[in-house]
Amino acid sequence: MGVQTSGLGSRILEANPRWLSLTLAESAGATATTGALVLFGLVTPDITPVTMILHLVWAITISSWILSLRIKMPPEKRAVVGLGVAMAFGSAWGLVQQWLGYVSTGLLNDPLMVAAAMVMDGVGGGITYVLYQFNILERK
Repeated sequence: MGVQTSGLGSRILEANPRWLSLTLAESAGATATTGALVLFGLVTPDITPVTMILHLVWAITISSWILSLRIKMPPEKRAVVGLGVAMAFGSAWGLVQQWLGYVSTGLLNDPLMVAAAMVMDGVGGGITYVLYQFNILERK
């Protein structure tokens, strides 16, 4: 007589407890970081070093959640998909930031800051890729 689990979480998530706890901790950290930066008024519509920190923490979080989803593909390819999704979300977010910056000030952001934000998205996805490789694939 075991415990019967039939919730939505058991159907869409496929992660061991260690990875899921890491993903939840990253989500809490990203939410706390965003909340603190918004509370102190440091988040602006344009791309600044502060928003690059947000690009990093949310890229880590998004790619971790992608790796936690039940996807029919080998775990090695799943890690690359997580990296790609983090880059895609970061690029879309950067595009929205560029547009909001243009609408609010009439000027575009510095191209180096835009490129740096994309690098931060890649670094965030890469951090998750490395964590996944060492914590999940090495243990199998």
